Amino acid sequence: MRVLVTAASKHGSTEMIANEVVRGLRDRHLDTDFAAPEVVRSLSGYDAVIIGSAVYNGHWMKPAAAFVASHRIELLARKVWLFSSGPVGTPLVPVTETPDTEQIVATISARGHRSFPGVLDRTHLGRLERTMVKVVHAEDGDFRDWDAVQEWTKSIAEALKEPAEITHGGHADQ
Repeated sequence: MRVLVTAASKHGSTEMIANEVVRGLRDRHLDTDFAAPEVVRSLSGYDAVIIGSAVYNGHWMKPAAAFVASHRIELLARKVWLFSSGPVGTPLVPVTETPDTEQIVATISARGHRSFPGVLDRTHLGRLERTMVKVVHAEDGDFRDWDAVQEWTKSIAEALKEPAEITHGGHADQ
């Protein structure tokens, strides 16, 4: 089983989550690679793909969305999971899923989507971003939940190690 993990990250936080997923899959003896979405040319040789993106203004970053659009047919032929990174604060803001992720899950028949809390450091933000953060009253800090990332990764590894169903005449073998 060979797995590709790819993630669009603006300030590095989402990429760190992706790297933790890679580490967790490798620890469970799955052959796993990481590549930024804009450098992947083909999914040939991969059995599964995990796609992540930071969420800004309620949307996935363009490189992740473009990756899904350009590899749609290949993704439909593989096991795919998605993750987003973005909610910050106590309580987390925003608390709802983005319309992007619902559409992407449906478009490529992803097996699931998970949203993980992110990091907010105003010193890395541009003026417009700082204004938006101020409007929603988001607080600075690292809100990532590494235990949740590890549990999610474990569930994917277990799903990937399950024997594939073999069908004959449209029925799964018992």
